[in-house]
Amino acid sequence: MKRLILIIALIFCTSKITCQQLYTNKGETIFDGSKESFEPIKAVNNNSVSLIDINNGRIAALIYIKDFEFRLGLMQEHFNENYMFSNKYPKSTFEGVIQNFNYDKLENNYTNFIIEGEIEIKGVKKNISTVGVIKKTVEGIDLNTNFNIKLSDFDIKIPRLVFKKIDENIKVSLNYNYEKK
Repeated sequence: MKRLILIIALIFCTSKITCQQLYTNKGETIFDGSKESFEPIKAVNNNSVSLIDINNGRIAALIYIKDFEFRLGLMQEHFNENYMFSNKYPKSTFEGVIQNFNYDKLENNYTNFIIEGEIEIKGVKKNISTVGVIKKTVEGIDLNTNFNIKLSDFDIKIPRLVFKKIDENIKVSLNYNYEKK
């Protein structure tokens, strides 16, 4: 894990000697695949890792699939073994940029930013664009965003037996509190 973080940090710092980063390894990633009037299909991962280079707004995130926790153990088992194949695809990644990011101009109230980049889930890469809200804190910054992921875009198949319970469009929420590294 430390080696992966070091590699990500080196990628960010190759162009600048005075690279300054914000970091979290306790980011909260929530997904909700529930359809109304059915049992909630929701999971939380409180171990998401992410870095932001405050010099240029580049952002990277790493989410271990097995760290998602469900309220029912059987849901978690099905998620890992039947949908995400987490032994074969243990992580999801994101690499991108926060458009017009200027750390020095951030204030302690939330400001909208467009975040664009490439997300990889189950070995499939897709470009994504979303609006995130960011504010400066004493420790660094808080970043929150919500977006949808279409399961079929990432080769995630819903069995006929449960297709009425699981939504094809998954709602994803990120709540990350970054600190200076």
